[in-house]
Amino acid sequence: MASLNEVGLKYGTDKSSRFHDYLSFYEAYFQPVRETALKILEIGVFNGQSLKTWEEYFPNATIVGVDIVQGAKRFAGGRIAIEIADQSNVQELTEIALTHGPFDIVIEDGSHFWEHQITTLKTIFPFVEYDGLYIVEDLQTNYGSYIPAYKGIASASCMDFLKQWLDLRVADDAVDIAKIEDPFLRTYGRSVQSISFYRRACVIRKDYARATVSYDWTRLSDPPLADPQNVRILAHLSYVGDVQFVNGRADEVRSNEAKEIQGLSIDTDLGILQYKVLGLDGRSSPWVDEGTFLGSRGKSQFLGGLAVRVRSDSEQAYAVRITCRFSDGVVRTATDGEDCASGDGRALFAVQIELTSRPAPVAD
Repeated sequence: MASLNEVGLKYGTDKSSRFHDYLSFYEAYFQPVRETALKILEIGVFNGQSLKTWEEYFPNATIVGVDIVQGAKRFAGGRIAIEIADQSNVQELTEIALTHGPFDIVIEDGSHFWEHQITTLKTIFPFVEYDGLYIVEDLQTNYGSYIPAYKGIASASCMDFLKQWLDLRVADDAVDIAKIEDPFLRTYGRSVQSISFYRRACVIRKDYARATVSYDWTRLSDPPLADPQNVRILAHLSYVGDVQFVNGRADEVRSNEAKEIQGLSIDTDLGILQYKVLGLDGRSSPWVDEGTFLGSRGKSQFLGGLAVRVRSDSEQAYAVRITCRFSDGVVRTATDGEDCASGDGRALFAVQIELTSRPAPVAD
């Protein structure tokens, strides 16, 4: 099969080694998914050479090209769709994303105006699939002799924005992300796997989905209690962020490497639980009702334990048991209202909560 650059040279795109040479490093990202049924969005189609490149290189992909020039419609056909839109218009971009997205690969090669690059990134990135790619091309227009032509009304360049994002990804929970003013960066500051810079371009890979995790009843406590009720835990994990778990377990994500729990909230379909968290110093928070977040986010402050109880008006009908795993594999179990802590200041790494019905009283 022809390489990506060979296909690009065939159709004359300036992304090939003939000019920008983007395709030489794109191939490392594109080749593993070449045969996949992808959705690809390209903003700025120029003379259509890159659209034909994507169509041939990705034989099972659907390609959407976006341009402000009405004449771009002539490139529609086969697996290529064309939309006419102004990339500075958030509504138009959003309508395209809602119609055709989500996308596996986005290539932004539009006007190169700084404000347009940033607006498009902020608008379209939420519509990129998890583990998908967003590419910003021609970032050299953010520098030097290009500035007068491409600065426009922007107070900062797209590269300035990407550097802010890079700082948040590298710093991770050393920075309190709740204090970041930009809502996009608060949302996605840690939700990328990588931000990679190349000559004139940047490739951003979105993070994996914060997947709902199935529960293995024997993972932390064995045997399980009978007739378990549904319990949901939202846990903020170090190096990961907020993750939603179901069926009563908060544990590691995507890897066997343990990740400290910095904060959590608990809820059930019954709304009958109350809980509190303990710090590493043994200090306890107040008891709270379901749905209240306790602890912290992004402050590298780890929980040292947890206590859960059934609300007094339901304690005759239900019972709760929690099992906690701490650093170095220490496991502790507690029942209604008891503190579940390591006793020696170890950080909390995993939680299991089992809510069950009590047996009905036997009539005399």
